[in-house]
Amino acid sequence: MGFEIQEPLQPFMGRKERRRSSAGKLFLGDHCDLRNDAEVQKLMAKHGEPPLVLFSCEVLKINRRGEAVPRTLLVCANSIFLLDADARRGARRKIPLRSLASLRMSEMSDNFLAMVCPAEYDLLLVCGRKTELVVVLREAHRCAMVELGMGGGEGRGSRSVDAGGGGRGADVGLRVELSNRFTYKAGANVAKAVTFTRAGDGEVDTEVADIVASSPG
Repeated sequence: MGFEIQEPLQPFMGRKERRRSSAGKLFLGDHCDLRNDAEVQKLMAKHGEPPLVLFSCEVLKINRRGEAVPRTLLVCANSIFLLDADARRGARRKIPLRSLASLRMSEMSDNFLAMVCPAEYDLLLVCGRKTELVVVLREAHRCAMVELGMGGGEGRGSRSVDAGGGGRGADVGLRVELSNRFTYKAGANVAKAVTFTRAGDGEVDTEVADIVASSPG
């Protein structure tokens, strides 16, 4: 059972190009069927998660060296997990949903998504189901913040998009920041810039490069 992409995406899809493959696509959630994976269920229980898989999908994680590493992404009620793509027995990384500050992506039709985590380093992914993932993360983040009695408010000086339909000073929760060049923290003292350009054939070229600090002078 799934549901069609409709209302939740309209506020930011007006600015962002839609891939042909995302138009009319159904939201299915647990694409890797992790709800029936005993090892994953043990992992979730170990971390205090209820046995509910909000989203799962095979992704590529871009590491601090710019290499694409296969991972399985798991979104639960309270946390995001990056699992080994094959074994799925151990969590390579756990990110509490409440620690997310924003999501960054381009205005073009590509699969790159950055999760901004101010308390640690950020996460850059390539996800073929990015549109669905954004909607799931926003709703899961909202629920996690409500449980804490917080609103997950909008940060200062950030141009964001409210996927909840408002824009009248209301709390927008987890921000979606759209730009064809954005930065992210790839590790301790490692900052990178992701730049998107339109190629001659209409495809989108993506470059991930280190940000070199200028010397004092």
